[in-house]
Amino acid sequence: MNPPSNARGFTVLELLVAATVTLLLAGVMLSVSAGVLELWRRAQGGFTAATEAVVALDLLERDLQAALYRPDGNTWLAVSIGNDPATLVNRGWLTADAIRTKPAANESLRLLPEPDATGRRHLREARFGLTGVWLRFVAASAESATELGLPRAIAYQVARRPVRGSLSVSNPAAVRYTLYRSAISSQNTFNLGYNVLASSYASLGNNPGAQRAPSTMANPNSLDVLATNVIDFGVWLYVREANGGLRVVYPAHSGDLTHEAIGMATPPDTARMPELADIMLRVLSEEGAARIEAIETGRGSRPPEYASDAVWWWAVAEAHSRVFVRRIEIKGGGR
Repeated sequence: MNPPSNARGFTVLELLVAATVTLLLAGVMLSVSAGVLELWRRAQGGFTAATEAVVALDLLERDLQAALYRPDGNTWLAVSIGNDPATLVNRGWLTADAIRTKPAANESLRLLPEPDATGRRHLREARFGLTGVWLRFVAASAESATELGLPRAIAYQVARRPVRGSLSVSNPAAVRYTLYRSAISSQNTFNLGYNVLASSYASLGNNPGAQRAPSTMANPNSLDVLATNVIDFGVWLYVREANGGLRVVYPAHSGDLTHEAIGMATPPDTARMPELADIMLRVLSEEGAARIEAIETGRGSRPPEYASDAVWWWAVAEAHSRVFVRRIEIKGGGR
């Protein structure tokens, strides 16, 4: 006869314990993996936003350093802020799909933030209205070898549009705030004159279409896109004092929505060509852009902790964005 065996099988309880431990370990590993993937996604989104901001600021720096100015009575540089939705009609903004858009109320207009304990104001805390600034100026061209050094009108502005396709409510593409750069050819700039406020540069329609009119700075087309998810674009402008210090010429006060550098021999501060500019871009992460789009198209209701839609919009925007600031010398300025 064979001797009795000491081997025995697993009990049901032991199997259940083993299965539970395995599931717990799998859950922990899944959670860790999901966390790593989320961190990677956020880091990648931050890198993309930073890259776009640097490219945009580099181009702004190149253009502003080549800005031109002559004492001929023309407006060679202009800054304006549209805080009225009616101003968007001919700026190529898509607003018909929005239940809520970027607020046009005072919540979005904070040109001069409250000073800190040292008395300094910080540009990164400023807000530049519904549209951000619309910056226009004439600069020596660096677009191509054939136009190198020739004057051309240039404009930078933000518009709310689908990322591709037509400016239409029926377009299924995601809607984003985007920074555009429009550069008029040197020949068209010569023909239309060196006054960036001339009516010839204005937009004649509210749909940019596939091709922008050669002289239009108000309504950029798709080819003019410079950086996506830019929800605010602002500038502070300075001139130098005799002692080398800086004096702000724009914004002169909290409600200062325009600055026009008019060519004259001894212009007042309201018409001075700046010598330096501080530039600010507020760029959303892709997650933030999706959240803003959901707010604006009515996918969700306002949480009770926010007193208004404007406060809610900006709370989400600030929680999911980065601010990039750069100081740029305007070599043709100072008059």
